[in-house]
Amino acid sequence: MEKWSRDINCYELSNKYSIVKANPKEFAIYESIYGDIISNRFAVKHWDLRVAISLDNPFSKNASYYWIKDDKRNIGGVLIEPNVLSRLFFIPPFTNTYEIIKYLKKLLLKWSDCNKHIYAYQIPIEQSKYFEMLGFWSDKNRRWMMRPTEIYDFRWDSSIIEKTPNYSNNKEIAELFFECFNNNIDYHHATKHDGQVLSYKDYLDEVNEYFYECKEDILIEASTLIYDKTHNKLIGACLISSLEEWPLIHTIGVNPEYRGKRLATTMIKKALTVLKNQYPVLRLFVTIGNVAESVYYELGFIPGVEFKRLYIPGNK
Repeated sequence: MEKWSRDINCYELSNKYSIVKANPKEFAIYESIYGDIISNRFAVKHWDLRVAISLDNPFSKNASYYWIKDDKRNIGGVLIEPNVLSRLFFIPPFTNTYEIIKYLKKLLLKWSDCNKHIYAYQIPIEQSKYFEMLGFWSDKNRRWMMRPTEIYDFRWDSSIIEKTPNYSNNKEIAELFFECFNNNIDYHHATKHDGQVLSYKDYLDEVNEYFYECKEDILIEASTLIYDKTHNKLIGACLISSLEEWPLIHTIGVNPEYRGKRLATTMIKKALTVLKNQYPVLRLFVTIGNVAESVYYELGFIPGVEFKRLYIPGNK
């Protein structure tokens, strides 16, 4: 079994199956139909965008798209390269999922740096059981949630000052998020499995990127900073961005000392109210097990399809 190379177009998985390098745009069409349950992309506006989403892969360093072939027939597709597998799908009537994943795992072990984790990203629940049977560990489960925008008669407590965020607030927003998320579920995933410790700088980079990319006035208007009037201290923030041409709760956090006062709920109600002028829906992406899920459910957000991230631990 050969090592991975950008210049090799075909790899044998067995005497029956192989993977062959695919044209990315053609791959994206098939993956968009067969690789994702339609309800998970219920807010994608048009076909060209669906295809663009399939081609957007932050996990990989290369356009490593391959057809999975049974003799000369395409039976599925996968994005695969050293230490990374994603976008795995099968074309009906093929159903021998376990066997193919077994061969793909063997390929990954041959190609990968085994001192690092080998990750399988965006794995739907119906496939995840086979990965787990083959020795992958379950890591992070995430899903979309969404609800219609709506006009609310919301009010701020008299002890609160509400402001619209701008770039000059970047450092205090980053400090707030660092304090809010220091022990949450996403922090523990990153620290435990990647050997990383999320720092203030990581949050500052994320906030700076938000202001760099968020250009629509209505998204900034729908975002909120809230301050404790007595201490003039930033205690909550809700940043609204855009993803796949629809508004998204980019990040929301409330200082731990001020939780339980429905501040996050009010910030989301404000966003839903402001966005109602131009958009019919608001979306978010949540890690399952995050305590914020209860807030979203109470506000009428409906969950989409769940995806899992699995991994084979590195030797270090």
